[in-house]
Order: sequence, then structure tokens, then C-alpha cells
Amino acid sequence: MTKTLSTVGPVSEGKNLEYLIRRSDLMRLNMSHNSIDWHKKNINQIKKLAPNKMILVDIPGIKPRTLNQNLIKIKKGELINFGTDKLNNNLINISSPLPKIRKNTKFFSLSDGAYEFKLISCKNNILKGMSLQSFTLSPKKGLNIPLSIYNDQLQEKKYFSFLKQIKKLNFDCIGLSFIQNSRIINLLRKQYPNKLLISKIENYLGYRNRKEIIENSDAIMIDRGDLSAEVGISQLSEYVENIINDSKKFGKPVIIATENLNSLILASTPSKSDVTNIDYYVSKNVDYIMLSDETATSKKWKNTVEWLNKYLKKKRNKKQATTPFSIEELIKSVKDQTLVVFSKKGYFYEKIAALEIKNLFLFTESKELKKRLELKKNSNSIYVKFPKKNLDQFFYENIKKNKKIIFKDNKFAYLVNVIFPRKNSRANSISIIKKNNF
Repeated sequence: MTKTLSTVGPVSEGKNLEYLIRRSDLMRLNMSHNSIDWHKKNINQIKKLAPNKMILVDIPGIKPRTLNQNLIKIKKGELINFGTDKLNNNLINISSPLPKIRKNTKFFSLSDGAYEFKLISCKNNILKGMSLQSFTLSPKKGLNIPLSIYNDQLQEKKYFSFLKQIKKLNFDCIGLSFIQNSRIINLLRKQYPNKLLISKIENYLGYRNRKEIIENSDAIMIDRGDLSAEVGISQLSEYVENIINDSKKFGKPVIIATENLNSLILASTPSKSDVTNIDYYVSKNVDYIMLSDETATSKKWKNTVEWLNKYLKKKRNKKQATTPFSIEELIKSVKDQTLVVFSKKGYFYEKIAALEIKNLFLFTESKELKKRLELKKNSNSIYVKFPKKNLDQFFYENIKKNKKIIFKDNKFAYLVNVIFPRKNSRANSISIIKKNNF
């Protein structure tokens, strides 16, 4: 059952928060935006309105963000410098030092790949690029340089410094940006044992080390915006699918982030591509669909979260099975093992008679069935008189009496019997039995 994760922002805080809480399974606050006091106020309000509601705080990571306070107009073809020298007025300041850039890198981008630049030079920790389009740069936009490697020591320092500032806030999960290996996760685990650690796989090195990251995390967030800007959009679908599949192998929850329903920021109904996108991730059984700007800054946020909840509910109801698997269907998957069946009149056996079972032991009151089974290969029939009560003891004693032949080729077998006896009962239970238990 895919759930909803909503981000609290300027449009959904305060008096609107209760509405968002009721329609969200998990609440998120992006600590890269707004002040700590702002986040503290909203976290306290969430816990007051819904004490058991889980809160995820996404803490700032190593990825450089622009530090402009105001909008900056950038023209196509304009040369722009980015760096950390706050005294240099000829560049746009960024929050972190530049990563280690691969040779032959030709392009970089801002805002999850939305605005592209041709890379002109990178010297003395100053990145120079030529804008490939005209646009207006908003504050605190992320800088992505494809296939770069980030400084783990600096990442660690930033994490622990920021977590120290928010240690008194009442949150449940920590979102870790740009994780590249499991080392930092294990360090955080020791210091914050009561917090769930959600690792964001969003660059090439993180993807390459995804299995160790997944294994050591409590959940995985796939930030498709950063990931596509870091590894190239042509690789995105393959990388996302591999991360989901590996997360499922380790039994770890998956959160899909970035632009899931961006069409609803302006429109009342989602685009076909957004619906197809949601359908795909629901079919992959991801655990959460995340809403970012859709609930943090969009004026149509109520419509968005309402639409997503109704759609996921519709998908959930459609997928619900009307009838459970029958025991006969389950037996098809174990027919290559030893099967021990207790069938009083033999009715249940008739349902599986067509299956080529590797090794069958049938306990029955039907003398006629017992004779027929003596003619069939790989079948052993034992005549027994079924009691009216104490069936568990009856099963145990008969298996123990015949354990040498039942467990001759294997140390375990599958037992099919009636677990809730009543008039005209049929076999309704399948379980594993082991030789050393008898």
C-alpha cells in the first residue's frame, strides 16, 4: 500500500497544518530552507495535533547551494562564476566547496538540472560557466556537476554540526543527502540510536555503493532530480529501478521524491505523464510518494494532496484480492518436496491428484484410496482412524511413528492438515515440519 509523504512549507504551515496532517502518512521538513525556529514551531505544532505522526527532517548535505538572498536574472550566453569567496563580488556564492570534478566534464546545472551551463573552467575553487538559457535564479538552488565525488569528511562535519543545532527538536527520521557510502550512516547510528536514518541516493558514487548504503539504512529516498543531474537523464530510469529492486531485496522502504505531481502546481488535474509516473511506482510497490513544492509552495497544495490520496486509495481498492489462495494452489509451489497429508475421506487428495509430487505420504480413513495410491509412484498411503478431538496429538504421533520413511531423503517436509476442525472440514493449513522435532 503506497502512502503519502508531504513537505511542510510556507503555504501549508500554521492554520493549514491540520489539513495536511490528516491527509499525510509521513510529514517532512526541508531544513535547507527557512530558519531553525520556523521548523521548531511547525514540528511542535505537528506533535501537538498528532503526537504519533512521524516527522522526517531533511538536513543540509554537502551539495553546494547558491547563497543569493534575492532573485538574479541570468541571460543566455552570460558567463557566471560560482565559488565560496564571500569577499568576491564577481561570483555567486555557494554554501559548500566544489566537489572533485572529473576530467572532460563539459556541463553542469542548477536546480536539479533545470538550468544548464557549459563548463568553461574550474580553478582556485571558482567554477565558471556559460548559461545555455535565460532564466531567473531563485535563492538556495542546488548546483550539480555530473559524476563528481564529494568530500566525505566535510559531509560528516556538516551533518554533526547541524544535528547539534536541532538536537532539542522532536523529530523521528533524519534524511541524509548525497550519501556516498555507509561509513557516515554507521557513525550517526551510534550517536542517534533512536532516530530512523533515511539515506538519499542521488549521485554516481552513492549509486555505485547503493547496496552497502541500503543495507545500513532504515529507508531509502530516491531524489530523481539530483540523481538525473548527477548521472545524466538517460541513465535515470535504469538507476532508479535498480535502487528500488535492491531496496526490496534488503526489505527497506523506498520513498520516491522530486516532481511527482508538478503539473498540479498550476493545473487542477494532473498531466498524463504525471499519472503514468505515479502508476509506475505504485506497480513497483514503493512505500511513499513524496510531495515537495507541491505542498510546500504551491497555492493549489490542498487539491494536490487530496488528489493523490484519492488516487492511491482507488489503486489500493482495485488491487485487493477477493479470495485467498487455496491450499491446492500453494502446494503447486512445493510439489518438488516431501508432502505429508492428513485427509480423512480423501477429498482433499483428489484436488491435488494430478500434481506430480516428489514424495507423498497420505494418512487417510479411506481404504479404497489407500489401495489406489499403492499403484502410484512416489506415493505412500497409511490407513489411520481419525479421532474426533486432540488432532494435534494424533498428527504428531503418526508422523513420529513413520518419521524414518518420511524424513529419509530430507530433514524437513510440508504438512497439510485441518487446523480448524468442523463438520465436513477440508485441509486448510500447510506448515513446515522438521525431523528433529519428532
